[in-house]
Amino acid sequence: MSIYDNETTFIAKIAWLYYVQGLTQDNIASKLGCSRPTITRHLAKAKELGIVEIKIADHFRTCFDTEYALKARFGLEEVIVIPSGNTLSENLKGVGKACADYLQRTLQDQDILGIAWGSSIYEVGKALQLKKDLDLTVIQLMGGLNSSEKINPEEIVKLIATQLRASGIWLNTPAIVSSAKIKKALLSDPGVSSVLAKAQSCTKSLFGLGEVSLDSSLIVSNGITNAEMEQLHELGAVGNILGQFFDKTGKLIHSFLEDRLIAAPLNTLQSIPIRIGVGSGGHYKVRAILGALNGGFINVLITDEETAQEILKIT
Repeated sequence: MSIYDNETTFIAKIAWLYYVQGLTQDNIASKLGCSRPTITRHLAKAKELGIVEIKIADHFRTCFDTEYALKARFGLEEVIVIPSGNTLSENLKGVGKACADYLQRTLQDQDILGIAWGSSIYEVGKALQLKKDLDLTVIQLMGGLNSSEKINPEEIVKLIATQLRASGIWLNTPAIVSSAKIKKALLSDPGVSSVLAKAQSCTKSLFGLGEVSLDSSLIVSNGITNAEMEQLHELGAVGNILGQFFDKTGKLIHSFLEDRLIAAPLNTLQSIPIRIGVGSGGHYKVRAILGALNGGFINVLITDEETAQEILKIT
């Protein structure tokens, strides 16, 4: 017997794992503890019930109990929890697709969308397929990094602006410079200061949640060193948004990075009405998401089931 109370929810979960996450029927059967013929039968039933069309209809999305628990626990506007795949790559693809669906459903004419960076946001950009014609603006909230397109803020803003047919506004500076003097000089440039000022007019923001580990994108992109990351860990940091670190309670960590970072400040971020955080996978990522929730930096959370349940366990 299924561990799920509602058979329709169980069928929708199978459909998501098969059509969105790309798992085989054998993989799904093993993951859910049932036979392959059961999976085949439920996939057919999913079409009969209208759960599967071209995509899984939003109102049949699974993980409702977990979504409700997170929403109630942290007072969030919305929570979207997708079934977990077998790998981090599958989860990133899944949360990216779910976030793209959310944006396509909620974006309105004249929305101004502030964009951060990271591999999860890159997956959002790849999955976006806006079908309605809207007047939208996309703003880069953090300077650029010497990295691949999957985590470079400039490339991610370009991708999302293209997919949304939106006007793009770029912050044409490095994200992290070598000294406070260089940062001060760059911020004195009207072109740079005007972009950061426009960030205050965002109606929505979208960002990944960076963890404090040696696998962090900030290290991969050579933004900071291993030793600097270790120092941030010793200061109590559990995560970062736009390169700004916070502890498990959501309190901002004041560090050496402040005088070298060029990005919209977190207090600006907190004034944006809809703040969408996308994150998936791993112990460090769970701690980063929890810190962001405690700090009120996000009010819309999109993650996978295993990550969501781990957050609930440690709160």
